Amino acid sequence: MNPGYLGELRALSAPRAKVFDGGGILDVLGIEVDGVDIAAGVGEAEVLVAVDELLAALRRLAQGSAAAQATVGRGPTELVLESRRGDVLLSLVTLAPPARVLASALLLDSTRLWSEAAGAARTLATDLLRISPLVAQSPLLRRLRRAGRQPPRQRAAPWPRSEGRSFVARAGRGAVRCEVQVPAEAAARLADRGDVPDAPLAALLGSGAVALRCTNAPALQWEAPVYLVLRNLVRDAAALLQAWEAGEPVFRLQFGSAEVSCDLSRDEVRAPGWRAPARVPPAVLALALAGAARAYAEKAQRVAGRAAAAEDPLRDLRASAARLARQCAELLSGDLRRARELVAAPPPTEPPRAPPPPLSRGRIRRLVYRQVWEARADERPSAVWPCTGAIVTAGGHQVVGRDAASGKLVFEETCQFAARPAGSDDVFVSGTDFVARIDPTTGEARWRRRIPSAGELWAVPGGVVRAWSSGLERLSDGGTQAWRTRLPAGAPEQVLHAEGALACAGRGTLAAVDAAEGRLLWKRRARVLALAAAPGRLVALCGGVRPANLMLALDPHSGRVLWERPILDGSDATLCLWSDAALIVSGDRRRAVTAARLADGTRRFSISLPFAGRALLAGDEQVLIATGPGGAAARIDERGRVAWQLEPDGDSPAETALLQRGVALLHRRGALLCDAAAGHELALLASETPKLAAIADDMTVALVDQDDRLSVHRLATHLSIV
Repeated sequence: MNPGYLGELRALSAPRAKVFDGGGILDVLGIEVDGVDIAAGVGEAEVLVAVDELLAALRRLAQGSAAAQATVGRGPTELVLESRRGDVLLSLVTLAPPARVLASALLLDSTRLWSEAAGAARTLATDLLRISPLVAQSPLLRRLRRAGRQPPRQRAAPWPRSEGRSFVARAGRGAVRCEVQVPAEAAARLADRGDVPDAPLAALLGSGAVALRCTNAPALQWEAPVYLVLRNLVRDAAALLQAWEAGEPVFRLQFGSAEVSCDLSRDEVRAPGWRAPARVPPAVLALALAGAARAYAEKAQRVAGRAAAAEDPLRDLRASAARLARQCAELLSGDLRRARELVAAPPPTEPPRAPPPPLSRGRIRRLVYRQVWEARADERPSAVWPCTGAIVTAGGHQVVGRDAASGKLVFEETCQFAARPAGSDDVFVSGTDFVARIDPTTGEARWRRRIPSAGELWAVPGGVVRAWSSGLERLSDGGTQAWRTRLPAGAPEQVLHAEGALACAGRGTLAAVDAAEGRLLWKRRARVLALAAAPGRLVALCGGVRPANLMLALDPHSGRVLWERPILDGSDATLCLWSDAALIVSGDRRRAVTAARLADGTRRFSISLPFAGRALLAGDEQVLIATGPGGAAARIDERGRVAWQLEPDGDSPAETALLQRGVALLHRRGALLCDAAAGHELALLASETPKLAAIADDMTVALVDQDDRLSVHRLATHLSIV
């Protein structure tokens, strides 16, 4: 076992040991049949969970179930077991793309299989107890230790029992057609799908044939489990559309043993054995594949004749195929066409911007600002973003761009949600029926894409993600759909990118999906108040009853809890990352800031703030500033001491300080600029506390007052002691 796992197991406390579920403990899983390791391609898996699920599946077979299945690895990889009187028919299927059968038609003696699985479970339990005796009280260890005598077998009828009628599902028009042939035996398995609720995949492993027919070309045929074939084809068809919209010249689609080459610039398709290429537009080919998958799913659901389960693979296949078919129909209708004015080339990828240097080599004593222009912001801004050459304001119903030098209106765009990507001046906007990426200096759309409904946006590296009714959708930098995935809690309320994973929080659930592929990585029940990303970990502030809050550090890819720290006071605590620590402002009257090390969660320091009321934190690599009501502010040094403080002046609500090049902007008697290191006042730009404020890299300040008037102030000169 990994030394890191050993340390975690030995560090388990008695309360945590009682709820130990084996999740996150990974090891190489082996399933050997007749000297062949049939799980050799699975790799690492949650061994404790896999063995526990295997025992549960065998127990269901012994109790009279016709089939059962267990998840034995990531991807996921499913082990399907079917009852054959005194034997068990075993199949191993991976649903990771490309979905395929790793092993099938393995007939094993049920008594021998139970004996070997129970022996493995007892060995694992003995090893765990030797490492940490406390885990003996967990339900998982109790089940593993009780794995002994095989339960008495009830009489089960052979499966399948129904007489199936073969059927054909077709789709396509004109130059290309796709045909799915399901024989009687596979149809019989589908008809008995409701009798095997413990193994939803077992009924879908019936073999059939999928044929692709193009005009004036020999047909291509793929014989395999039809569900797995169509699952792969729908995924490949979506990738084909994405490549076509992005302007790629060639796409290769794997159709069984044949590789179909699609020339996207000429709308031609070639395959081995064809004398000449077939004239097939990419959208027409994708529509034929999606239509065949949808027709198969609909007929298969009618054959079963029963209500679908909560997690029905056929329903998911039908939904993904229908979604792809709608996109193809839009492309063919001209609403979404690969035209320069609608889908331009992806914007050039800019290298990450280095943080700007300090404004002065010495101690700044004075900043001199000049107001450049002022304008009425009728859009009632809720956010203001200074960009290179433009000032962008986002209101409740529109986003407006103005020239940074003159205040002249550059563009207006009706929208409901807007987001700004990190390291770029562009703006993503989402209206009732479109998503677009806007260049704020010209107001032109780099790309514009139609969508059925508006959704909240979050900018991520390489594109943007958008919430939809059942989950999350990602669009690339070029505007093409990278993936769309369902989430356990539906549309998320918070999304954060953390080292190739997207953490999604909402409706009492915290989940993570792969940022490149959109597949669900893990999920857990948690009422998330705040999220933050640090190297190698995801920090979540979760609300509860006892204690009031809990701070967790999790592995972003596995969801494994690295450490946890209770926060005993405060139901409205806030979270901030600074240096190598996570900081929490607790919720009592006299606010206390507690810093926990990101490495292990141990306390680094705890300090009481010199002012009362709601407090907010802002920090960069050099300084950490806490702000409170009335413009109160205090700088906290690396040892947890107050370096300087400003007493409250008024009753304005607390606003987070803005830090830029050694200067802090505070909402205090107006827009106060002060030295972040020493707290000296440098400039005061407004007579009243602004509603919104922003400061750019070149120290340009944009302010929105309480009457929604936008003013821009540019730095004229500064006085420093060098």
